[in-house]
Amino acid sequence: MRLIGLIVISGIFIFSAGCSLPINQMTEKERKADLNWAFAIFEQNYAPLSLKKKNFAVDFEEVKESCLKKAEEDMNNQEFLTLFQQCVHRFKDAHIMALQVNSGFLPEYAQVAHLGFLTLRTKIELEGESINALKIVSRLKGADNGGAPLVEDDLIFSINGESVEEYLEASIVPFIDVGQEETNLTTAAFHFPMRTSTDMKLPEDSSIELEVLRGDVRFEIELPWIREDLLSFLQKQKKENSEETGNGEESAFPEERLTPVNVISVSNPLVHRFLGYESLSALLESFEFPVEMVAKRLQHLIQTGFQVQHINPLMNSIFRGNLDLGAKFDQSLKKRTIPGAETVDDLMFKPLFKAKLVKTKSEREFAYLQVSNFPANDKMLTEWNRAITAIEDKGIKNVVIDLVDNTGGSLVHGMRMLNLLRKKGLNYPSLQFRLNNNWMNTFKSQAVFGEDDYQKSIADQVVGHFEEDLAQGKRLSRPISVKVMDPFFLQNPGYGLSGDVKIVVLINEMCVSMCEIFTATFQDNEMGHVIGQRSMGGGGNVVQHGLSPVGKMGIALTESLVITASGEFIEDRGVIPDIKVDMVADRKQGFSEAFEKAYEIFYSESQ
Repeated sequence: MRLIGLIVISGIFIFSAGCSLPINQMTEKERKADLNWAFAIFEQNYAPLSLKKKNFAVDFEEVKESCLKKAEEDMNNQEFLTLFQQCVHRFKDAHIMALQVNSGFLPEYAQVAHLGFLTLRTKIELEGESINALKIVSRLKGADNGGAPLVEDDLIFSINGESVEEYLEASIVPFIDVGQEETNLTTAAFHFPMRTSTDMKLPEDSSIELEVLRGDVRFEIELPWIREDLLSFLQKQKKENSEETGNGEESAFPEERLTPVNVISVSNPLVHRFLGYESLSALLESFEFPVEMVAKRLQHLIQTGFQVQHINPLMNSIFRGNLDLGAKFDQSLKKRTIPGAETVDDLMFKPLFKAKLVKTKSEREFAYLQVSNFPANDKMLTEWNRAITAIEDKGIKNVVIDLVDNTGGSLVHGMRMLNLLRKKGLNYPSLQFRLNNNWMNTFKSQAVFGEDDYQKSIADQVVGHFEEDLAQGKRLSRPISVKVMDPFFLQNPGYGLSGDVKIVVLINEMCVSMCEIFTATFQDNEMGHVIGQRSMGGGGNVVQHGLSPVGKMGIALTESLVITASGEFIEDRGVIPDIKVDMVADRKQGFSEAFEKAYEIFYSESQ
């Protein structure tokens, strides 16, 4: 039986790995088939359908009808891919994504258009007004751009005669729309100088006109769009990465990397990986240990689903660390400037993430913990506990937790980290699940194959709630506490810091999913203060679906909604900080204003 399973799966794997949009142009019937497939997935599985209509007036039937009507027009495959992206992003959801399986790995299929450099969004004062600008932070590695007329730190403040904001909203935001204006602009700024045809429509013009500020000098320049085959471009990037190691601008906190640890295998990799090559071993293992894999399905979903992932071939390589765009770009994201810092030392011996003890010139001190995501990694929990213990042992009374640009991650690990922060029982958020086969079967599997009778009993109770809700014709389940995912640890108040330790959490517009759940729960339990900018508003878990019948497309969408302990949906709303700081403008100062606000909390006599 196992041998037959291996043969069948291997056949599917090879077939799917080689699939992409057909070489022949898709017909109207085929385009509609792919769109109808996508809308069927949405209708059956998408949790925030009613919420999107309420908050953004997004009507499912109207979107479906207009997209199918548009598919009747004469278009090539790339134009259809653009339409597909626009249609799914009309729901304005941080977790939604559309991808073309392995398209970037086929020559002469996908293209990249770039300007030879990378940009980050910032704000500048021009003629007495604060405006959005794009800061050039690094040249694009692998590009022959030695003669580029623009240099690092140049500021682009106008594009084709429009403001940066107007241009990004018209040209890029429709393909990445998450429903939060600040997040849209920040993300679009990253995409502006480097676009792939798997993501969005490439520029129609052969060149682009820019107005630039260099120091006090303003000038105009016209640059050509450099167009390349995506596979060739990625290969050049990989070659240069293997030959060159860049040196970036120093930050107050040098980079540490978390030691990689194997995470729990996927019970059904088809749902989560779209048959990527790295899933082959998991596919094969699923036939050898079927009960074990099914039993771990719930654990996998809650550990991997509460994050934003970057799936297209170029962005996926960048954000997973396989493709280094240059140390200067990386440092621009991670740079922090600590006002008045005298010394910055490791909080404990050889930390695996940024855990620092900062002493200022005024002989004050605080602990600094930077968390870029919440990995499904028990070593991270161990390190976090070491950091909390070190803070307690050293008698440190002020703590900054930096969640700027945090992309989310494991629900269980994030909640455990929060639980370890304070010696008090916490009020936790709840989840409303889309009542579909995915969640029903997941909890049924847990009820049968759970590790102990406690887990089985809790899962069986959830199944009973689901069945009652379904019988009443509900689309979403009743709110169910996240404690069902990790009941006994999350009910243990015996860990953490005492109440006299002041804690500040820093967030920005890129904080999403588990980052928002962590912050909202921190806020609801009055564990300290939140400083920064409204977060992205992606409050749920993401599940991936594939493949469409003709173009072999995949989509990922939100299949549950998080309700905070105070009764608010995180989806669309995000987290509103207690003390607001324009983090876009503050990034160029290394977020020094945010740190100054933290100092006011730490050292003010009234606090």
